[in-house]
Amino acid sequence: MSSGVVLNDGVYWVTFHAGYDFGYLLKILTCDTLPDTQAGFFKLMKIYFPTVYDIKHLMKFCNSLHGGLNKLAELLDVERVGESHQAGSDSLVTSCAFWKLKDSFFAGSTEKYAGVLYGLNAENGVTAH
Repeated sequence: MSSGVVLNDGVYWVTFHAGYDFGYLLKILTCDTLPDTQAGFFKLMKIYFPTVYDIKHLMKFCNSLHGGLNKLAELLDVERVGESHQAGSDSLVTSCAFWKLKDSFFAGSTEKYAGVLYGLNAENGVTAH
């Protein structure tokens, strides 16, 4: 694939509770059914999306943070541009919230939290590493 967006460890995917979204993307990219196991799913994730950060997972390590994307943006004082649930606006809020979260709660170091999708593998100890 020549887009440079997938299969590229130089691209960081920043999401908010996006397990189903990645399932859909993997199904489209592979032109196949999804693997039967979480381990198989995360093996494909590591290939197609080598570096993924799920903000909903990161929030588990920040005692004062809770709620959905809009609540997180409010708590972090991230200004929304545009309407909620519109792709461009949600993408910008997600990106800005990630950088603010990274700087404010993780001293700029979030590498050990990569590869976990909230609700899929964090509770089961399965990661994409």
